[in-house]
Amino acid sequence: MAVRNIVKSRSEAAEDNVTVIIPKPYNVVGDTETVVGINGRMYQIQYDKPVSVPRNVAEVIEQSKELQAKIMELTEAGVMKPGKAAMAEL
Repeated sequence: MAVRNIVKSRSEAAEDNVTVIIPKPYNVVGDTETVVGINGRMYQIQYDKPVSVPRNVAEVIEQSKELQAKIMELTEAGVMKPGKAAMAEL
């Protein structure tokens, strides 16, 4: 049985990366970074700085931004109350 090499070279892995910027949330005091975890890998990402991350990490960050915007809309509409767990009242 032949074994295939499934490990990507550094140049191939770099091509799968994208640059993201995570703005510091208005309600975060003191922290300078956030952590994103995917499939057991953790990525510590600084706020307000361009960072190169794998494409799937960038997708999770984008989905998180969309969810935060939706939570803000629901909070402003009075559906959710500030300070409670995001999904507790839905």
